[in-house]
Amino acid sequence: MAASLLIADQDVRLSAHGTEARRAVVLSWKRPHITRVLGANRSELGLNGSKAPDQMVTVAGQSCLFGDLFAFDVDDRYAFDIDEPVDVTVTYAPERTQPFTVAWDKNGGDGFGMSDAITPEPGATLRKATVRLDRARFAGLGISRTDLAVGARGGIALCDITIARSGSTKPAAATGRIHIEVKDARTGELVPARLGLYDATGRTPLPSDQALLVHRYADETRLLWVAQRLLWPSAQRQAFYVNGEYESQVPAGSYELVATRGPEYRLFKGTVDVKPGQTNQVTIALQRYIDQPSRGWYSGDTHLHLMRDQTQDLAVWGQVAAEDVHVGNLLEMGNIVTTHFRQPAWGKAGRFVRDGHLIASGQEDPRTTQRGHTIHHNLQKPVHLPPEDFFSYHKVFEASHIQGGVSGYAHMGQIFNGRRGLALDVPFDLVDFIEVLQGGRLGVDNWYPYLNLGFRISPAAGSDYPYFGPSLPGVERYYVKLDGRFDPDAWYASFKAGHVFVTNGPMVDFTVNGQGMGQEIRVPSGTRLQIAASAQLNPDIDKLGRLDLIVQGDVVATGRADGGDRIELRKELTADHSMWIAVRASGEREIPPQGQVQGLGAIAHTAPIYVVVDGRPFWKTEAVADLVRTERQMLQDLINGPVDPMGDLEAWETVNVLAPQWERQRYLLRPRVEQADAKYQDILKRATAARSSSGRARVETLGLVAIAGIALLIVRGRRRKDVDSAPRPQAESRIGDLSSRPSSGQQ
Repeated sequence: MAASLLIADQDVRLSAHGTEARRAVVLSWKRPHITRVLGANRSELGLNGSKAPDQMVTVAGQSCLFGDLFAFDVDDRYAFDIDEPVDVTVTYAPERTQPFTVAWDKNGGDGFGMSDAITPEPGATLRKATVRLDRARFAGLGISRTDLAVGARGGIALCDITIARSGSTKPAAATGRIHIEVKDARTGELVPARLGLYDATGRTPLPSDQALLVHRYADETRLLWVAQRLLWPSAQRQAFYVNGEYESQVPAGSYELVATRGPEYRLFKGTVDVKPGQTNQVTIALQRYIDQPSRGWYSGDTHLHLMRDQTQDLAVWGQVAAEDVHVGNLLEMGNIVTTHFRQPAWGKAGRFVRDGHLIASGQEDPRTTQRGHTIHHNLQKPVHLPPEDFFSYHKVFEASHIQGGVSGYAHMGQIFNGRRGLALDVPFDLVDFIEVLQGGRLGVDNWYPYLNLGFRISPAAGSDYPYFGPSLPGVERYYVKLDGRFDPDAWYASFKAGHVFVTNGPMVDFTVNGQGMGQEIRVPSGTRLQIAASAQLNPDIDKLGRLDLIVQGDVVATGRADGGDRIELRKELTADHSMWIAVRASGEREIPPQGQVQGLGAIAHTAPIYVVVDGRPFWKTEAVADLVRTERQMLQDLINGPVDPMGDLEAWETVNVLAPQWERQRYLLRPRVEQADAKYQDILKRATAARSSSGRARVETLGLVAIAGIALLIVRGRRRKDVDSAPRPQAESRIGDLSSRPSSGQQ
């Protein structure tokens, strides 16, 4: 019989930085050598669960946990920061258990280990399975400082768990000190960076308190793991952040040392020897590959979930600056019930600028599974709608614009039915941008259609840290062009104007008749368009592959790198109709359009340059009918489709509110949907009329050409008749005349 589980603290507040945005419920279930058990939806050890609540079930008179992910905090007095095999024995009820996996905090490699899936063995009420955890560390690097996790998609009835150390961890060796300074090679100044330090076995000594204490949800940690799809030049994938300098006492020996600072810098990888009782001084001079600020380009990450207690949070600033992100947008994350990742202040009071790097408050709110997630930057104050009005996204967009904000849709407009939200908000000119680059993928399928319907929407890019892998700040970023020195107000204004490109590596530039990204060019029909585009890519990331010129979604020209790190592309087009033009650059490694992203595929895409010919809209006229049909269907799907409460990212909080509120509010949205539908039909009507007018003009032109042709034939016929009626010369003369003329190939 199932029953609700006794809970130590349902609303787990694990730090001073706000409520937990993960499902992390401390359970009243004690076992030897385990101090805490959590029901969770993430382990932060590579194993994830669902949003379903945990239960207590009784099997053969034994109290068992039932759920799909449980995390365990091993008693530090029994095992902390070890390096040895550990046996974990799981007792489970086969009839209520799906194949399950054990994950653990591990030395070396990714920083976590995962067992093969264990298939439940039937034939008994309870079964035991023992898993050997290789190189177990148990240093509290899992969710909420846990050490291992057990998970099963579909659930496991977990009736007991025991832990047995092998006791083979070697005694601490003699130690020395290492002092590291990271500098910009050109300026000689200390700069924040991401570091990796690994002994001969791949083990990372736990960072000292000179490493930045960074936030991962409600956790505070100094050691993070670098997901496989992210650029990192070592097989060992644990890293920490430093603010220019770092010192620590470590076991003596030889270490691999890695340092990175975003795509504009060459990476560093070297070896350092630490001798017992001595301090080893190391200076890392990071070389620039390219200096984008000197060209007027300043990077940003549209999507960071990093909490602050105060505006001038040096640790949060340091994590953003260590990735060389100039504008880190720290987003409060709201759902229909509450808000996570709260910020201490807004407007200029919520900005912290130091050494040309800015962190600023923003919001990802509203967010629902019914119509997507939205992002709003540069707000003077947050805008969180009450539950009874939460689906009226337009009210937040309108309030944002009144404040001078920049607003758009997250997650490529794909996840959580964002396409529906776009269909409703775009025709009212509320959407400034779509986050088209994220999670290793460039998603244009929900961006190009709106450009082809004549809407000006810019691209943006964001890591969504600590989600997506987890990602890290600046892995996906966008560059905004400024005419002068870095200024936050000018940066946001330029972004809103569309002077932007997105990238996870390639740097691009692009002009049409000397005008740059986001500009509008008004020309008469027949004007020659001189297009200049270029791309380059830090070879530490990938080899540069190709540069595509895109007109209204179609590739019209391609340049290839042929082994170099730069491409120049020149093309001339004739402006015979209005259009949008952009460029896309990519590395040699291709990322498949579907499936999990396993590696970095370097990609960049510019905002369009808009060419307006004779004042006509830049529709892709021949596609408008199909595009409008799709948008109208999206509107119907939005208003008629049932809400999926468990599809909400924090469903454990919203499940009881989302569905009843949607049933009430969908009727309130009907007038708005009808207005949007009318706007799309108006576009179709005007585009059809323009196409018909263009067709009539072509017919009239062809008619005039035909008339002129007929007249020419009549004239030629008359001339032929006159020639035929003239006296004919002798045959010999005719032959002589023909032989003296040049051949047809010489004319």
